[in-house]
Amino acid sequence: MAHVKKSLELYHAAESICSERVLMTLYEKHIVDWVDCPMLLFEDEQFARKYLKLNPKAQVPTLVHNGRVVRESSIICNYLDDIFPQNSLKPASPHSRANMQEWIKGSDEELYQAVSSLSFSMVFRDRLNGMDRVAREAHFMKQTEIDRTHRQRSCVADGMGSPYVLRAVAAWENLLQKLEAVLEKDGPWILGDQYSLVEIALAPFFMRVQDLQILPIWMQERPLTVEWWNEVKRRSNFIMAQVGVGPDKLLEYELAADKYGSEIKRLRDWYVEDPIDCGRAFKIDKGVL
Repeated sequence: MAHVKKSLELYHAAESICSERVLMTLYEKHIVDWVDCPMLLFEDEQFARKYLKLNPKAQVPTLVHNGRVVRESSIICNYLDDIFPQNSLKPASPHSRANMQEWIKGSDEELYQAVSSLSFSMVFRDRLNGMDRVAREAHFMKQTEIDRTHRQRSCVADGMGSPYVLRAVAAWENLLQKLEAVLEKDGPWILGDQYSLVEIALAPFFMRVQDLQILPIWMQERPLTVEWWNEVKRRSNFIMAQVGVGPDKLLEYELAADKYGSEIKRLRDWYVEDPIDCGRAFKIDKGVL
């Protein structure tokens, strides 16, 4: 723990993969002096006027440090690593740090959308369609980003037929191909011998896909990635952060896997066999990718 007292407030939520990144960072660095501010997203607490002053995007997590706001999970994790120097999660060399930033940028831009699309098309779709039309529209109308709203609407309306689902499948296939090759060359961790912010950036995404029970689709014949993932899950910060959905939600995720898992596998196999034909079919039949 640093000698200077740090006043930290963390606004986060269950089932928020980005919140889990920050929790993993706090526990990995043994930061204990922070205020826990949990939020209920499906009760629309993120749209409260008071919270929107902290985070105009109505997203979690948000960190408040000595009255100053830090937003976006990867930025928060990097910030915590800077202000609490113990157990550094960044490599020393500039080149390795650039490599780290490239991995995290990819997870923020591609993997987040992929996991969000899978979550909405497989699980959250049924929750939102279970609302009456007025309540569902009111939920979407509160959204603050048009791209996110369009993606969520597509996944809720079209399910497995949404082009965002194919994007998600392709993103995971591309990531796993790259990850296996990197671990073979540099392992045991993505940046070599050091567990880093890259593992923290990726871990909650992997856990969500595992909770959806479709992770084995991409893990087949990738033994180094399987070993890497098992080591990530064994770490105390992963366990203490309680990464993954709670036991009260597991049945819902299991039912979603039974309902949609075979279609996800079919799309993955099709994409691997002929990505051009797969993409062309979705562009013609389902909308522009």
